[in-house]
Amino acid sequence: MVKNIFFSLFFLFSFFSSLGQSVPKYDQFEVYKQDQDNKILIIPFENKMYASAIDNEIAEYNRLDYSSIKKEMKKGISEQILLSISDKTPAISLEHHKDSNSQILNYIYNSIGLKYEKMKSKDTIELEIKKTDLIKERLNKFVHQTNLHHEKAKYDRGNLNNGEIHTSNYSEERFMNVIIKNPNLLEELNNKYRTNYYIFVNEFHIGRAFSKPGNIYLKERQLSTHYTVLNQRGKELDAGVIRVQMPEDVYSINKIKRDYISLIAKELCSFIPGPKVEKATLVKEAEDNKKSKNQRKIIHGILE
Repeated sequence: MVKNIFFSLFFLFSFFSSLGQSVPKYDQFEVYKQDQDNKILIIPFENKMYASAIDNEIAEYNRLDYSSIKKEMKKGISEQILLSISDKTPAISLEHHKDSNSQILNYIYNSIGLKYEKMKSKDTIELEIKKTDLIKERLNKFVHQTNLHHEKAKYDRGNLNNGEIHTSNYSEERFMNVIIKNPNLLEELNNKYRTNYYIFVNEFHIGRAFSKPGNIYLKERQLSTHYTVLNQRGKELDAGVIRVQMPEDVYSINKIKRDYISLIAKELCSFIPGPKVEKATLVKEAEDNKKSKNQRKIIHGILE
């Protein structure tokens, strides 16, 4: 009897020990997965780069103060970016990391600058250019610069009308881009977090409500996020502003995160390279998927 009890206790101890070993131990927002070649660091926007036309309504609806709203929005963007990143790509959110309460974020903010720049193409693929195409490209660039010079001169001169100066509406779409002022910043972040991709969330804005075209009774407001993605060498992989439309009467922070910021995050994360996973892991995943499909068939009565 005593022997049976001993073996039973030994079995239970072994079972729970193995179970504990199989459960990964990592911070919820510092995720380590299979990809050993890539790791992403998410850097939230500074408090001064947040603007909202509905903070009063959000505060009343969610029963929060203004500083809490801003903090929730910063966390929400980082959370949705993490959810949009493949589960095989390691990522760290500084907004959730233990260092978020230390001097690291202030150090980063003091090491960078922000500047409005013209919108850029998302096509970052570098292709080999033929000599004939290169000549055409240089010629087109020369013509473009010449036209741009004439347009700028015309804009700068303006004209007088009834004693007032009037200028042409010379403007192009721009976004808030990040500039690395400290040449050692990325190397230092790499040494600390072992990261080689950096997502800078530069600005977040919730605008005023406007009527939809063709329907004056249906109003929407725009959510916009300005961002920059750099690799370890400081090369800009992607940058711009992502905008989504939200009904004017949405004030729930959870709904804003889940239904609208999530759309921003999915588009932002389109730059992420495919994970490099070991063959053994891929084989195991395929086997697990096959087993899970068979289990679902059994549950639904397809197999006996």
